[in-house]
Amino acid sequence: MNRGNKMGLGYEDPLTYLPRKPAQEVPKGRTIYDGQRPSDGLYVVILGRVKIVSASEDGCQTIGRIVCAEGLFGESALLGQTKRSTSAVAIDNVTLMAWSREEIEQQIEQEPRLGIALSQYLVRQCLALQDRIESMAIHKTPERVMLALVQLAADLGTPQPDGSMQIGSLTHHTIADYVGTSREIVTFQMNRLRRLGLLRYSRKHIDIYSLAIQDTLREQGVNVPQTAAAAQRAFA
Repeated sequence: MNRGNKMGLGYEDPLTYLPRKPAQEVPKGRTIYDGQRPSDGLYVVILGRVKIVSASEDGCQTIGRIVCAEGLFGESALLGQTKRSTSAVAIDNVTLMAWSREEIEQQIEQEPRLGIALSQYLVRQCLALQDRIESMAIHKTPERVMLALVQLAADLGTPQPDGSMQIGSLTHHTIADYVGTSREIVTFQMNRLRRLGLLRYSRKHIDIYSLAIQDTLREQGVNVPQTAAAAQRAFA
């Protein structure tokens, strides 16, 4: 599991304090919750990946994050049943566990460290999202694609013997929604990075040479967000 390395950065792991629940199977492409049916629980991914999508008033969609095995989502349930323009969609066939707001509150009363662990987890997610918002505002599309790949490698990647980080295949459309650009631009940039030897991809995997991409970005005067860089160093 990737999470063991990442959680070794001095953070509490919420899963240590959450009780086991019956697993739920969700098929690929199924919407787990959306604005009309808000999240009614805090979820953990056991297998597969889930994308968290935000929709603007004009209908444009952006992927806020992609949650992989042992990642949490559905935090809005802890605020109560408030309609939000956020949805969770299964990228793969996924297996989940879920806890209601009441179950989380009861567990925190029994084990206060769960509250600390959840607070740390949510703060890290906020910092990562802030980095991505700044990237969208400051950088041009080529740099944004590279920064997005570095973040995806940190969040979803498994280290390979050649130094790359391997993630399960994502469509160019999904990456485009994550970056906030068009599929055609992502395809062009992915091909460019592949020619530069910074990327390999097939129908099954994407191999990202994250450290090399970070070096290239720094040579161009682009600062790599600390959240992604620190996670990458944890694998080195």
